[in-house]
Amino acid sequence: MNLLNRFLRTSLALILTASSALAAPEELQELVITGDLNGRSSLDFRSGSKNVQFIVPEGSEGTVIETRKLSRTGSYGIKVRISKVGATKAKNAPKVGDETWVYFSQKDPWLTLKDKEGSEVQDPEVALTSRAKRAGEGIPVVEGVNPRPRLPTKKEVLREQKPEKSEDPNLARSTDPKKTEAGFCIDCPTGQPGTTEKNRKDLEALGTELRQRPQTPSAPPAVPDEKWSNYPEVAKYSSSPEVEKSIRYGMRNKERRSKRLCYRYVKRSLLGGDLVDDYLPGGKAVHAVGDLKRRGFINMMDDPRYKDLIKNPSDAPKGAVLIYRHGTQRNHAGHIEIKTDWGKNGGYVSDFYRDDDSPLYNRVLVGVMIKENP
Repeated sequence: MNLLNRFLRTSLALILTASSALAAPEELQELVITGDLNGRSSLDFRSGSKNVQFIVPEGSEGTVIETRKLSRTGSYGIKVRISKVGATKAKNAPKVGDETWVYFSQKDPWLTLKDKEGSEVQDPEVALTSRAKRAGEGIPVVEGVNPRPRLPTKKEVLREQKPEKSEDPNLARSTDPKKTEAGFCIDCPTGQPGTTEKNRKDLEALGTELRQRPQTPSAPPAVPDEKWSNYPEVAKYSSSPEVEKSIRYGMRNKERRSKRLCYRYVKRSLLGGDLVDDYLPGGKAVHAVGDLKRRGFINMMDDPRYKDLIKNPSDAPKGAVLIYRHGTQRNHAGHIEIKTDWGKNGGYVSDFYRDDDSPLYNRVLVGVMIKENP
């Protein structure tokens, strides 16, 4: 019997690992439906599947029982026990106590996730997990098995980028699509004898001259914000290719409106721009201060060299990661964003872009994070 029990536990452990059940610091407990969703009896979310039990109306609430990452799409299925049914005239609405699967779309979630403390979770990539692991519901707990969350790799993050708007640089320089590079030189001599050899010798001579010139240290990058002009380490960070790539990634992948997934989008921007080497853990933006410090960032608000120079977001240098806590709610998830330029010229990008540098309502700036050696 002991051998049989051991076999069953091992088999169940393999099933749990293969199905990508996630464990995370911010364990999900509740969700609020923000749009009408199909409630399904199983994890099959294909359009032709005949497993729709009812329509879960907007405003419904429930307790998270189980979650699964869907290998084909990378999105999630969430099993929820309905605790409140939103207003609806539909006949096929759920009842309190019903259990059903709903689809969490990465692009348009139509639901808000909360942890056991009642705070919104801003990165379900990490926090999507089953409350059942501790409560003993859904999939049983297996002793000695503690599956770690599988976080996205850099390759996966880059693959999920939105396509860039392509533009032919030749056409951009000329209104005549028949021309390239904005014009032709009809009378230019071509094919002159000895031209190629002369060009080769000229290039060789230029290369020799450059190698013989005395090497001078490169000048620090220009800083348009006078306040930071005397801090070369800040200028080096803000003008680094990693910062440019992170800002470009954020601007390329932002949404038209906030989806309450700011931490998830900023994590991807930092990873896509090579400012970090791994996907940051955690589901709340306010925890990013510690997560970034462990990856070589400093908080300028704690550093005696800089703290007196930062009074509000517009004081932060280009590329700084700004982190906020809620003004009154201790367990609130906070907010995070990346500054896109210097001074008041800079906007702020997270899961959406805002160009207003006025303080966020009921948010307190607690972190202005940069990396002195990106």
